[in-house]
Amino acid sequence: MTSFGYNVLGFGAGGTGPVSASGGTETTVGDYTVHSFTSSATLTVTVGGKVDYMVIAGAGGAGSQRSGGGGAGGFRTATDYLLPSGSHAITVGAGGAGAAFDGNPGYTGANGADSSIASLIASSGGGAGGGALNDGPWCDGLAGGSGGGGAANSGNGGAGNAGGYSPVEGYAGGSLASGNQSSAGGGGSSEVGVDGQASGPTAGAGGDGTANDYRTGSDVTYAGGGGGGSHNGTAGAGGAGGGGAGTNNSTTGAAGATNYGSGGGGAGTSGAGGAGGSGIVVIRYLTG
Repeated sequence: MTSFGYNVLGFGAGGTGPVSASGGTETTVGDYTVHSFTSSATLTVTVGGKVDYMVIAGAGGAGSQRSGGGGAGGFRTATDYLLPSGSHAITVGAGGAGAAFDGNPGYTGANGADSSIASLIASSGGGAGGGALNDGPWCDGLAGGSGGGGAANSGNGGAGNAGGYSPVEGYAGGSLASGNQSSAGGGGSSEVGVDGQASGPTAGAGGDGTANDYRTGSDVTYAGGGGGGSHNGTAGAGGAGGGGAGTNNSTTGAAGATNYGSGGGGAGTSGAGGAGGSGIVVIRYLTG
């Protein structure tokens, strides 16, 4: 149980007392008390007040067979947010599964799940990377907090910022020119995924993530997009912030980093897609 400051706008029990809260993994970082949630739980706020938060959703999984990288989970932060007293359900979104090589249930990966602080703040799960075998929508990355990358053979990237937030929670996945044998990178929280290139052939890298110091007091980069997979050329690197690297030939793409909301890496010609990384929720406030 920790406390700081004064009651804000009448939030909390007692009306004028210091803010106090418990739940998650509680640490002291400099002048701040930090509550980190790497799985879903409850934050109990006895007296509400101003907090900073970082809410990152689960990332998208990559598709199979020359597939686009998964998009990062939506990344949202704010300072001096007025958090009311009460028991607040903290939801940490799971990462989306990568598509299996046999295409069951499909060649496109699964989107990540949303993360949230009760009904107050939410971030959108990352979009899945597209798979390459089927025509039409199967080739496209899916929309999400950041969009999934398009697969080889003209796949389009999925759109980012699915929640329509300002500032945006993430960016679109990269796309492909017709006939490419390499796929595109998934979008990251700070930039779009890189398009696949016909020459080489070279797959696109995942978009880079965003640095934040709320949890540790030092900058840590989160929510990078997954790199694209290649037929037999150069696979795409994962975006900064834990994005899974793509691969080539018959190997499976790398998974995105756990509790970073980072996209899974795209598969090679006969491989499965990498899974997206789970999200994280961090809430901090001044200790005194």
